[in-house]
Amino acid sequence: MKDASKEILRFWKTQWEAYMKSMTAMQEQGETMLEMIQKSGVLQEGSLNMVREWAKKYKSIQKSYLDAVEEHFEKLDDIIGGTP
Repeated sequence: MKDASKEILRFWKTQWEAYMKSMTAMQEQGETMLEMIQKSGVLQEGSLNMVREWAKKYKSIQKSYLDAVEEHFEKLDDIIGGTP
């Protein structure tokens, strides 16, 4: 049973890493697009500040989420007894 649990955990970690790579790529594209919008002058100062504040909050929430998931993977790893 422990071997099956280790395999499942390894699968979850692999899927998590793939998700992280995709999310990182999307975030980089979003940041590039945001920079282009900011440089274009399309947004008024109030709107620009709102977008900057939203991006700052998004990054903070995202970091909290990623840290929590990583912490849970570590706990699962400890419970299962480590992955090979």
